[in-house]
Amino acid sequence: MPLAKPPTRYDGTPIRHVLQRGACLWRVHSRAYSPWSFNPELVDPLFGGARFDATGDDRYPYYYAALDETTAIAETMLRELHPDEEGKRALGRPAVAGRRISGLTLTRDLELLSLVTGRDLGAVGQDAWLVTAPAHQYPQTRAWAHWLRQQAKWAHGFIWSSLRDPGRMTVVLFGDRCAADFGIGYEQALLHEVPELAIDLDDKDGAVWLNRLLEPYRVAISPP
Repeated sequence: MPLAKPPTRYDGTPIRHVLQRGACLWRVHSRAYSPWSFNPELVDPLFGGARFDATGDDRYPYYYAALDETTAIAETMLRELHPDEEGKRALGRPAVAGRRISGLTLTRDLELLSLVTGRDLGAVGQDAWLVTAPAHQYPQTRAWAHWLRQQAKWAHGFIWSSLRDPGRMTVVLFGDRCAADFGIGYEQALLHEVPELAIDLDDKDGAVWLNRLLEPYRVAISPP
């Protein structure tokens, strides 16, 4: 488990992954925010936050998304669910309050630093720990993310295999890199909202949709 600081000397080559124009990104978000909005908030270097967030040591807006709707739900809502004696899990109503899932079409090709395979991780001096570390080790994963951004200044973000939906991909995009290549209005220029793919998760229809989607995962939610 490589918890050491990033190397002071590096002569490797990060692996590139091109996320092509036309790909659909899925995001679970509060209805108070637009589905394309990047998060500008800096997190504490030592407490809270997520795996690859910005801190005062490296400032950038960030945007987490998944490449399919199931993974977006799994990454945001299935983290602390425990199975009952039948192996089923219950999703509580507070998890969906005020929340929506949106599908957005990517309008430009993006170059991402790939952290998907062992080869990808090895290329940057890491292993699976970087993308599977638990929340109390996020200060270390954030430090690695900031170091990786310096090694791959071309990268618009990272891509890796979802911890909670293994084999399916999740991404983080960096607002500073996207702004540099696509302009000040990069959020809406880069991410085109598809209204028919937006689903409110806290109403009756949302519960029906979630139960259908999560049935193979043996997860269910009660209707409002």
